[in-house]
Amino acid sequence: MLNKIENIKETVKKLLTTFPETRDNDELLALKVWAMEEPRLRDTSYPFKQFGDLFMQQKFSATESIRRARQKVQEVNKELRGTKYQGRKFHSAEVREAYRQ
Repeated sequence: MLNKIENIKETVKKLLTTFPETRDNDELLALKVWAMEEPRLRDTSYPFKQFGDLFMQQKFSATESIRRARQKVQEVNKELRGTKYQGRKFHSAEVREAYRQ
């Protein structure tokens, strides 16, 4: 399990570096991770049903794992932060403060 998490982090870091548009778009990031896990997804003739079957069998990384990996990579690598990074940090601080009250 730990090895899979490290692999996701490395994949996410590579994608954030190569595709800056993924820095603020978790959906696009997830699609690119999945396309790396299953290259046939890039083929326009690949049936959606096959993707759905694999998705339901949990053959792809979980979107939450991808999001968390993005957060960690951006926390450590300032140059990979998107334009929304500061806003997300500010919002998370607001939420934590609201729950303390």
